[in-house]
Amino acid sequence: MTASVYTAITFAPVQGFIEKSRKLRDLYGSSYILSLLSWAVCNAASHHGCEVVSPALINVTQGMPNQIIIAGQFPQAVAKQAFEQTWICIVQTCRQWIEEQLAQTCYWQRDWGLWSKHTWEFFWVIGNAGETIRQVRQRLNEQKRSRAWIGINWVSESSTLSGTDAIAWPELGCTSPQKINSRQQQQAIKAFYQALSQKIGEAFIDPDEELSIPELVKRIITHEAVAKRVVENWQKQNQVELSPSEIDNLTAIAQELNPKTFKDLNRLKNKRRSANEPPEPQYWTGWFLGDGDQAGAYLKNHSSPEELSRFSAQMREWGNAIRNLSNSYLPGQGRMIYAGGDDFMGVLYLRNGQIQPKVCLDWLSRFDQQFWQGASLQADASAPFRHGANQPKPITASVGFVWAAPHVPQRDVLQNCREAEQSAKAQGRDRIAFRILFNGGNLLEWVCPWWLLAGDFSNVPVAPLAMPSTGLLSAYCDRNNSPDKPNWTHLYNDVAALESRHAFQGCQIAVALGLIEVYFGEPYRKLLEQPSTWWNQVSLEPQRRSFSGILGSAQRYHPDYSDESLVKPELLKGNSYVIRDFNHWVINLAKVGFHLHRNVTPPQLQADYKR
Repeated sequence: MTASVYTAITFAPVQGFIEKSRKLRDLYGSSYILSLLSWAVCNAASHHGCEVVSPALINVTQGMPNQIIIAGQFPQAVAKQAFEQTWICIVQTCRQWIEEQLAQTCYWQRDWGLWSKHTWEFFWVIGNAGETIRQVRQRLNEQKRSRAWIGINWVSESSTLSGTDAIAWPELGCTSPQKINSRQQQQAIKAFYQALSQKIGEAFIDPDEELSIPELVKRIITHEAVAKRVVENWQKQNQVELSPSEIDNLTAIAQELNPKTFKDLNRLKNKRRSANEPPEPQYWTGWFLGDGDQAGAYLKNHSSPEELSRFSAQMREWGNAIRNLSNSYLPGQGRMIYAGGDDFMGVLYLRNGQIQPKVCLDWLSRFDQQFWQGASLQADASAPFRHGANQPKPITASVGFVWAAPHVPQRDVLQNCREAEQSAKAQGRDRIAFRILFNGGNLLEWVCPWWLLAGDFSNVPVAPLAMPSTGLLSAYCDRNNSPDKPNWTHLYNDVAALESRHAFQGCQIAVALGLIEVYFGEPYRKLLEQPSTWWNQVSLEPQRRSFSGILGSAQRYHPDYSDESLVKPELLKGNSYVIRDFNHWVINLAKVGFHLHRNVTPPQLQADYKR
């Protein structure tokens, strides 16, 4: 019997490509391009006679992960050609379409050609006969550490979005630095973007924007005419004919982002178009980013091709379902921007109003039980779930949620989303990190395990107690005993006064527990004073997480606890660092809870506005 051989493929940069975004359209365009490139490699492997183990469901383009595992010897030359030709097709199609729309002579072909060749790094590894998928993936990760990135020199002003790449305009690169007239160049750039915006609409290009070539590609590819032409050119280039369903799948993003039905969320600084026009109201928005916990460790213990394919199919079907059903369960006009494998990202907002943070909080409180575990996903009768998308996942999820002020640049919002997600993982996984992000860059953060947020006490490892009847934040009751209209200002002010008096310093948590009892009730005090609720715990059979403590892993405080099953809660009860972190957890609960329960109103229009 011949030993199996596996091929592993990935490409980069992914996060860097996504983060240079100003509008929702940019995020969708980034995700779509990444998925299209992965699909092209998987499609080439399938036509080469190889079986794609992961990602599963390669007929569903959107949300396709960028790490690919193939059963068989898939030649590097074939894989790389499929990848590079698809990206070149995207870039050239966007350039040609813009030139047709503006009907003017352009001298920027050289720079577009450079971006078509030097945007991505492509990584390919083929395993030896008998090597497991885990071993091949490890070799792929080792190869990624050795980069061969090529930067592109440019002569022009820098993009207003990223600030690192040149502004794309028809005469990009055709003039030497010594001969550049900055004023004339700036006027020509402004005229170009005004003409482009007028031609395709401000939903795609704002007349005040100045984008680089890759940023322009991400924006333009979401236009229906461009998306269709990309698919047409790809078919001609590869001499294949896709079925109508495959074409619809590849161009679905254009329908989803149709300006007639899609109201974009623009994070540009609002300006008045004229002195008689008021500035648009600025709104706070909620952003969430998350993924599965220790998926690599799970696959390490379940690394057969069948198990990997089954897990990939479950996660991809779940991601496809939550994207398609997002309008039915996300509050406001929230959107699931992408969901690829166990990664997902979304935004919560209203089109013409201010969504309240409490609305976002209520939805997030149900996320783990109802949406990650899949209980609330209802399968379409015409496309039932075949891979358990609506069944409990074999891994937990960590989420970072950012409640962002209006003037925070979107790239900063995305960066904070990633940091909040990493904070949730660093503090124990299987939890959510709430981050309040203010205009000046200041932030507050509080991390909470899912069970405490949802009020699910079924796995709490404590002696029988009179358990609370609701989740922690829902149990808040201010000093006026008004649970219907809780006033978090009271707790917020109490914590500020106690901090100023250094009441939380020292080796005690009595003050913090006293606040819990006053504002959340005696049952919560009795519950949270139990050290066993502070630490992650695992069950011996099977070897998986049985409980997620509010302080996470005990290993952070005691190196001997490399195995969470060895944790002895009482031994850490008097640890000064544990006491410090428990106090900080209660302090941050008060501060973040205040902002998550505060009604937000957009700033009033200026009084001198002339109607």
